[in-house]
Amino acid sequence: MKNTKNPIENPTSAEAYVDRGNEFYDQGDYAAALSDYDEAIRINPKYARAYSNRGTAKLRLEKHFEAISDFDEAIRLDPEYTIAYYNRGRTKNELGHPEDAITDYDEVIRLDSNDAVAYHTRGLAKSELGKHFEAISDFDEAIRINPEYTIAYNSRGNAKLRLEHPEAAIPDYDEVIRINPEYAAVYYNRGLAKSKMGDLEGAISDYDEAIRLDPEYTRARTNRENAEKELRERQKET
Repeated sequence: MKNTKNPIENPTSAEAYVDRGNEFYDQGDYAAALSDYDEAIRINPKYARAYSNRGTAKLRLEKHFEAISDFDEAIRLDPEYTIAYYNRGRTKNELGHPEDAITDYDEVIRLDSNDAVAYHTRGLAKSELGKHFEAISDFDEAIRINPEYTIAYNSRGNAKLRLEHPEAAIPDYDEVIRINPEYAAVYYNRGLAKSKMGDLEGAISDYDEAIRLDPEYTRARTNRENAEKELRERQKET
């Protein structure tokens, strides 16, 4: 909700209250943002943007059902408001209803077929439902739209890993590292894939890099210890 305007000390219009609310939101003061969105709606009860932004602030404050009500109202006022559909889907997903979230992501994609984020997020929801092949198709589309979309490559690799195809997952993790070599989680994921393929030395190397980038990465430390133990046992047998 980035706002490039100068700070507004005494807003008088609904638009000005939303702009100041956005400033508070960007600063992490969601309660103050909520108050300004409330005022914007009081001034203009038909201001879809104010409802949508208020819903996002409520989501940050973990008021999920209230957030959905605001997104509902934003969509009622503007049936083509893609951001409201997206955030309503996100809220439903956080409530543990990925199947309902997918319906909203479908609507975003219907309105904007080049929304890479919507494809990626829909893919994540499908993965949660165990629909990994469908998820991979969505990740493919997100990457087609944005070839530098690192998270989509990582998510596609994870889906392939869940399908027990570690050899297919590794090129996706490689691509993430090419684009962003400081992404600790992808080294961990690639380590998992290598371990499944029996490349314990390669896995240990990746876990080491994940730990170097994030010294508090507990899972990477645990997996490295397990891989080292398994490698020692393997070497005793030879």
